[in-house]
Amino acid sequence: MDMALPPKQQHSLVAALASMAESCLSMRDLKQIHAHSIVTNLHHNAVVLGKIFRFVAVSPSGDLHYAHQLFCQMPQPNTFFYNTLIRGYSKSPWPFRSVHLFNQMRMNYVNPDEFTLNFLLKARSRMKINIPSDEIHGTVLKFGFCSHFFVCNALIHLYAARGISGEARRVFAEMVAVDVISWSGLVVAHVRAGELEIARCVFDDMPERDVVSWTAMISGYSQAKCSREALDLFWEMIDARVIPDEVTMLSVVSTCASLGDLEMGIATHLYIDDTGFGWMISLCNALIDMYSKCGCLNRAWHVFNKMNRKSLVTWNTMISTCANHGYADDAIHLYQCMTNSGFSPDGFTFLALLVAYTQKGSVDEGYRVFESMQRDYGIEPWLEHYGYVADMLGRAGRLEEAYRLITSMPIPSNHNIWEALLAACRGYGNVDMGERVVKRLLELKPEVNYHAILQDIYAAAGWSEDAKEIRQTTMFNSVNS
Repeated sequence: MDMALPPKQQHSLVAALASMAESCLSMRDLKQIHAHSIVTNLHHNAVVLGKIFRFVAVSPSGDLHYAHQLFCQMPQPNTFFYNTLIRGYSKSPWPFRSVHLFNQMRMNYVNPDEFTLNFLLKARSRMKINIPSDEIHGTVLKFGFCSHFFVCNALIHLYAARGISGEARRVFAEMVAVDVISWSGLVVAHVRAGELEIARCVFDDMPERDVVSWTAMISGYSQAKCSREALDLFWEMIDARVIPDEVTMLSVVSTCASLGDLEMGIATHLYIDDTGFGWMISLCNALIDMYSKCGCLNRAWHVFNKMNRKSLVTWNTMISTCANHGYADDAIHLYQCMTNSGFSPDGFTFLALLVAYTQKGSVDEGYRVFESMQRDYGIEPWLEHYGYVADMLGRAGRLEEAYRLITSMPIPSNHNIWEALLAACRGYGNVDMGERVVKRLLELKPEVNYHAILQDIYAAAGWSEDAKEIRQTTMFNSVNS
């Protein structure tokens, strides 16, 4: 039975429940507050419900599923409740649900406001589905929010996320006033459009630069393989006393890795430790990869061993590092440690393991690992997995097995996998297999001249010059007929 409270006591309880919901830290506590509001018949009170709903929909400790259930129980949710749930979904793995809610809002004749459009634009910028941007731009104009400062900024960033620099610039030019967020959006738009020179001009013209604009330029240079420009700009950023974020540091470490610049990598690592970024798993993973590419395994091991928490990517990166540098036993041991720690392997784990077994020459063990991918873990092999197994079999002289593997693959082969087998044929002087492989290669790349490799295979088999010439002429005539 609902508890009927005197107005004064009810007012005090409303204030108490609202305050508790606002300072709540967990769903467990929130559910207790919600239950108490139901018992006291205050669960429909606008203030109490608003605070509870805001926590479940927006807080990092909330629960969007719970929020959606609450929302569906509301007879006529108003703009605030629509906005709050649209905002929650805009930051979630399901931003498309923000769009569905907005459409529902319009069907139910609930008027959106500038906050609705701001959250909707943020959701659209995170959606991978390519919905025409002019549709949402038209909605902004229709509801008269084109003069609202932060709506225009959100619109610029929507165009920026899609690399539509012309439209981003048009919105920027039509704004009555702009701020650093507007400028940063324009920089990002030109970077995403691949217009680095224009992006740099906008960046240089900025009256004030934030971490977003610096990071956009550094990432743009890094992805365009302008590595020195990226690193120079990063140190300019530090000199300007702008504090980088995780995205900035990932771009910088990636740049050091692509350059193979160990000295700059160590300096960046020191900066990461000095500024307190060292706890970030993604950055540690990038550092391991960077040290691997710079050939400095002892530092890669140091980063790995210092990590209190490891992700699957961490294990994969270290296993791959050991395998690529010829430490097959270490890679296999790491795999065992990984599975003992409760991690299930993925396709990248198996790629690194196959490299290790190929390096070790343990063909049967490697093949068993390959078979266990699908059997034990339900992972469909990629072309790269087949390539490593075929290469492993070829190096061991098991050419017929390698040939059968490639021809029975459920996915199309490419010239790389056949060329690896052809190299094995040359190494073992296997004429029959070499000719069969060349026929396959000529179907894939008829413009390539494989005569020289066949000559090597004939020579390895001890054939005379006349025999080689007759055999090769016969074979190529049969291919072209």
